[in-house]
Amino acid sequence: VTWPNVTGVARGADMWGRVGVIHFDAHADTGDIAFGSLVGHGQPMRLLIDSGAVRGDRFIQVGLRGYWPPPDILDWMAAQGMRSYEMTEIVHRGLKECIDEAIELALQECDAIYLSVDIDVVDPGSAPGTGTPEPGGLTSRELLDTVRRMAYQLPIVGVDVVEVSPPYDHADITALLGNRVVLEVLSGMARRRKDARDGTTWNPGQPILDGR
Repeated sequence: VTWPNVTGVARGADMWGRVGVIHFDAHADTGDIAFGSLVGHGQPMRLLIDSGAVRGDRFIQVGLRGYWPPPDILDWMAAQGMRSYEMTEIVHRGLKECIDEAIELALQECDAIYLSVDIDVVDPGSAPGTGTPEPGGLTSRELLDTVRRMAYQLPIVGVDVVEVSPPYDHADITALLGNRVVLEVLSGMARRRKDARDGTTWNPGQPILDGR
């Protein structure tokens, strides 16, 4: 989904300008081949960069963890200029500091942002319905707050939510989370437009009943 979607957005550069990607995932998805296949769920981000659709230095990843990719793939990612926030760094520095930096980096080089959310960025305790769960991820609350903030602060031109797998889910909690991710992004985009129109600024700390 992400590979063709971002490619299509990038082809509209005359409309959007320079396009960057912010990718939430437990996995980098920058493999060159897997199980004999050149195209699969472990390759889309590499395909985007190799095809020229998006430059590596306009690519930010959040939430990586686990024991993949191997050293040669990490070397390739570094050579492309990618910025990948692994969970150990996020825990050590704090999520807010890392996201502050990611937003600043995105605004430096990009006129438009495509937001891709692989649901396995969330800890499997909160999102079990996915094909490749990885322990030690973000909480549901952290993901929802972060994507809403990014949608408010960044010029989002596209979004996807992938790897939700109902057969592996329990009580639909992963499907519900995927739904809420989309709603939070849309609400952030809507509030960004409203504030631009009205000259106001969203205050996330404002009590919900104030001014009613």
